[in-house]
This record gives sequence, structure tokens and C-alpha cells, in this order.
Amino acid sequence: MNLSVDIKSETVDYDGQSALLVSIKDGGGVLGTCMAGSIDQSGNTSSRTRLFYIGSEPVINLICPNRANKQSDKLVSFSPGFQGYDQKINAAITNSFNRLNDGESLTSGLRDIFGLLEDGIYAVYYSDYYPTDGNGIFFWGAYNISHEVHGTAEYNRAIGDKTYKPCFLLPTQPMDYYAARTKMGTDEQVKKRRVQGIVYHVSGLYSALLKGHHGAVSCVDCGVPFRCAVIEKITEPYVERKTPAPVETQTPPPAPAEEIDPEAPEAAEQLDAAGEAPAPAPIQEMPANGVTGFRSPSVKMPLEAFPKDMLRQLIEGRSEYKPPHFDVISAKLMTMRRKSINNNALPYSVLERAERLPDCEMVESAYAVSELTDEQLDCLLAGNVECNGKVIISPNFYSSIVTACGFLQFKNIKRFVDFSIAVMENPELAAVHEYVARRVSSQTENSKILNFFQSAIESGDPKYDKIITIAQTFVKRNKKK
Repeated sequence: MNLSVDIKSETVDYDGQSALLVSIKDGGGVLGTCMAGSIDQSGNTSSRTRLFYIGSEPVINLICPNRANKQSDKLVSFSPGFQGYDQKINAAITNSFNRLNDGESLTSGLRDIFGLLEDGIYAVYYSDYYPTDGNGIFFWGAYNISHEVHGTAEYNRAIGDKTYKPCFLLPTQPMDYYAARTKMGTDEQVKKRRVQGIVYHVSGLYSALLKGHHGAVSCVDCGVPFRCAVIEKITEPYVERKTPAPVETQTPPPAPAEEIDPEAPEAAEQLDAAGEAPAPAPIQEMPANGVTGFRSPSVKMPLEAFPKDMLRQLIEGRSEYKPPHFDVISAKLMTMRRKSINNNALPYSVLERAERLPDCEMVESAYAVSELTDEQLDCLLAGNVECNGKVIISPNFYSSIVTACGFLQFKNIKRFVDFSIAVMENPELAAVHEYVARRVSSQTENSKILNFFQSAIESGDPKYDKIITIAQTFVKRNKKK
């Protein structure tokens, strides 16, 4: 840990919420993210590469398309140039992990890691994570090949400008670090731990797991929630448009009818004005006067809520800079590791349980929608995107069904199953049958779905044409069990 680092923390209350903020000045700069320019080997000159690094090691490569457009998902891979980071860094991370599990607070427990960070303001909190890649695949070994990962965009289109908590993982160790013997020990340890992991937010719904890889395997295998201490850098300014209160204007009362001269040329206009109330002026959204505040995924704090010294640091500091040892990191980007082990090394029970954990679409839907009433679901089943004159989810029907399924699956499995079957029973909703069938087939042990798919196969009804293949696969798998 850098002994000269200046670390200050403060719990701030705002808008009925509270957040633990940590200020880092003169930090070690040995852990964080940075842009590495246009180094996409595919030859796409419009892409930019962002790195998550630890020490002099590139750990996670994120290829950001469309000139790093923040609404675009990234292509993510574990860096082939990773060779293992310094033991002193590992010791600092392990020490923080142990101190948290000994009962220390976030502020004191994570102090060694704070000394490793880039300068800036960070939100620090506890949150549960799903140890997957957001698509039902266990995260460790899921990023050997660069591929687009849904939910990695900084600005999530489904969630909009609402706050959310990242909940999916990126590894900071290659899969060949996995050892079955180590897992045997963590199987018992995870049942007693207060904290299962420490993560650093990287992009969108995804954070890098600094500590707890074997623990994540054990937590999934044993059904233990994977609770993490989260470090999330606050960098983005935001602007909120405000709707001003309507201004009452004084209008002179119209002249009494008996005082209007019927012979005057403007008499008709005067008589019309006497019988009508003045139309109210339209209320328009007015732009806010400059930046409203700063935010990260989970924190959206107005300027006046920040402590003055932290606000000054946000305004005067830089949200993006390269570490002093960037040249050493970038030199390793083209290095190829000799072997690449995938998740087949893990117990099958872990891979199977990972498939059942919430995925990215479910989490997005849960943040995008506050509630769905039975009346709203009935309207969707009737092919309507509105209920009582208001748009339920989206003007697009397909998007509405996708979001509704994700929300229900995350919140209430019974309602999700009932809604999915009702959709597939309606031939007028054939456009979404295949999507819904694939979505609901994840409930492998649900007898109601099994009975529905069996009856659909046996009926031979043309309305089930788009789901027959999925239904047959589902039934065969259940028979094997």
C-alpha cells in the first residue's frame, strides 16, 4: 500500500438514501481501468479498447464499438497477456478480504485496496452478485474468446437513467488457477463468511472479482448467496430537466355584454371573448441550469449533497487517465498464453445451477419496470401495449413481452409461468411464441410447464408450430431425469 495516499470517507444522506463515499488522492494507481486506444486486431478502426488492469498486468479487454459509444455493448475477453500480478497486490487484497470477514467496516476493512486505486471518488457498498456472465454461464472461464456481452454498455437502454446495482462478474484469474482441492476447503468456509467476495465495477452490469473465485464456485454449488463488497468509481455528470410550476397570469376580464357596441366591426370577436375562459399556457420542460450532479450505476447524487472537498475533486480531477506504467501494460497485450482452460474443469453441478441464476434480461427488466398488475398483463395478452390510456412498458409489443417475461421471472415464478402459457395459448401472439417458449423452458423442474408442453405436442394444433421443437426437447430432458 502507498503510505502517502490520502484516504477520506464520509456517509452522505440524500433524497431519502445514503451512500458511503471514499476519496482517494495520491493513490497507487495500480488497479483500475483505462483506454488503450484503437488496437482491435480485427482491423475495425472505429473500435476503442478499454483495459481493466492490476499492477502491470492487463486483465480484462473490452473492445468498445462505434468509437466507444456508451450505449453500445462491449466485446469482452480475459486478456491473453495476463501472467499473474505482484504478490504484494495479492496480499493487500487478501488482507482486506480477511478484515471484512473479521467484522471490520467497509472503510477500515478495504483500506489496503483503497491505497491501490486511481485518484477519484468512489461509492462503496455491499451487494449480492450472480457468479455468471449474465447469460447462464459460470463467469470463470466464460471469457476466453472475445465476444459481445449484453449489459456491458455504460448507458443501459432498458433501464434508462435510473440507478441500478451491477450484479454479474468478470474474472481476474485464468481458469487454470482452479483447483478442486481448494474448493473442498471453501465449501465449508462460505457457509460461515460475512462477505464472499470483493469486486471493482468495470462497465454496465459487470464488475471484476478481485477476491473470491473459488468461493464463487462453492457458493453456487452450495446455494449460498454471493455477497460482495463493491467499489464503484463516480465519474459521470448528469443533467435533469425540470418542469417548472405553471405561472398564473393576470388577464383583464372581458367587457360585459351590454357594454359591447354591436355596430362595431370587432363586436363578434368581443362577444366570443366574453363567453370563453382564456386558454392556459402550455407547460414546457425547461433545461436545468448546468450539471445537476454526478453519478455511477448505483449512485445518482446532486451537487449540493456532495461534501465540498469531494465535489471539488470531482470537478477538478480527471475521470480518465492512463497509469504511469501504461507502456508496460500495453506491451503485454499481444502476448499469447500457452493454454486456455474453459469451464469444463468445474463440477457439472456448478455449471447446471449457474444456468438457473437470473440473467441479464431479467435484471434489466426488474430495474426497468416497477410493477405489473394482472390488469396490465391481461392487456398485453390481448395484444395491447396500453392499459387505461397509458403505455404499460413500451410502444413496441415484442419489447413489452420480453420485458414482462424478464420482470415476472425475476420477481414471481408462478406468475411468469402462468403468463408464458397464456401467451403460447394465444395464436394471435405467434410472433413471440418462440421467445417465450425458450424463456420458460429454463424452469426445468416445473411440472405445469411439462404438462403444457406434453399436451401441445400431443394436440397437433397448428397454433403450437413455433414451440414444438422447444417443447420436444424439454420433455425429452425431463424423461431422462
